[in-house]
Amino acid sequence: MELVGEEEFNAIAGKMMSPRRNMDTFNGDDFLCACGSHHKFQKDYIYVVSEGFNGKFVFMCPSNENLISVIQTKMKWGIFYQGLEYLAGTEV
Repeated sequence: MELVGEEEFNAIAGKMMSPRRNMDTFNGDDFLCACGSHHKFQKDYIYVVSEGFNGKFVFMCPSNENLISVIQTKMKWGIFYQGLEYLAGTEV
């Protein structure tokens, strides 16, 4: 998995805030991580660093606390949830 610099990561993530959304919706969903592995989202296991607009989140890698990923919810026609999509990762 290719990592991006902090500036590019922040541009991809956009404006972020503290997580407020109920993350139970995503329990059991696979997502690609900055470490290159696929993980299953579990709200008690995956640390959600921040939440942004347009269904974007920053997740901390459960295997390497130095890696974070921008993950976006995939939607069909803006209505139907289709999973989690990796957008970018960086090392902190």
